Amino acid sequence: MKTIDLDGLDPQSNPMNSESVTDPLDATDFAMNYYVLDPGEEFTGGLHAHLDQEEAFVILEGEATFEVQESPTADSETVTVGEEEMIRFPPGEYQQGRNESDEQVRALALGAPQESTDIRVAAPCRACGDSEYLEFVMTEEGAMMECPECGKSFEA
Repeated sequence: MKTIDLDGLDPQSNPMNSESVTDPLDATDFAMNYYVLDPGEEFTGGLHAHLDQEEAFVILEGEATFEVQESPTADSETVTVGEEEMIRFPPGEYQQGRNESDEQVRALALGAPQESTDIRVAAPCRACGDSEYLEFVMTEEGAMMECPECGKSFEA
């Protein structure tokens, strides 16, 4: 058994406003991140889908707004999730969460299975324009987005 104190974490020291609690908890089957978002900040860098992972967010404090799409070009739906509420996204559903309120948001994000390697970003290819999405890939140079149609890579 492992315990950690969320108040002892500093998620705002990370550019994504999160701190992984997966390793401190010795979790092996799911991933967990702790977020603290000031007004106007986002959980991640854009509308995305994990094709190989379901994701759930628990709002501990404040109110988060999520944009949800079934596909990269589908119409968006906006869902507001309040304090002590949860939202779950199945694999393949595009989502992006942010703090549109005037108060700070504290939240936990849980993903299972732990590793997600098939991530898509809802953005057309800037080079060829033939793809509705870009694939998120990790390279030796860092995080990149790659067009599945023309193979062109872009910095994430």
